[in-house]
Amino acid sequence: MKNLTTKVTKSLWGILATATGTASILTATLGNPASALATTPIFSCSAEGVYIEVSQLNSGKLRYAAYNIPTTLQRPDLLINGGTSKRNQNGEIVYRFKNNNYLYAAIKDAGYGRVLVYRNNRLIATKYCGDV
Repeated sequence: MKNLTTKVTKSLWGILATATGTASILTATLGNPASALATTPIFSCSAEGVYIEVSQLNSGKLRYAAYNIPTTLQRPDLLINGGTSKRNQNGEIVYRFKNNNYLYAAIKDAGYGRVLVYRNNRLIATKYCGDV
């Protein structure tokens, strides 16, 4: 008999990807020609519990893909198209992706980089690349 007090928990990244990613995955894959989905990776980050990749689509738009670890990199747990990029005051490149009330910022800096997650403009998670 199973112990009723045992609870199954997900990582913060798994919950965020599950809660916010379904609509983005459908939007990203339905109605887009295959040629528009071809990508060129421009940033990748392997951090504790997650692998992040920012790519540029053939259409010129940016795409954010998050894979919960362990992964085979076959299908992302979160996929967002239509991000922006700009240099901040420190000269770092910041890729920003909005999904409902969440904002994902992938920062390419002099080190390995980092990924920040905001909900309702409040920082809720920071992951440093290379921390695996």
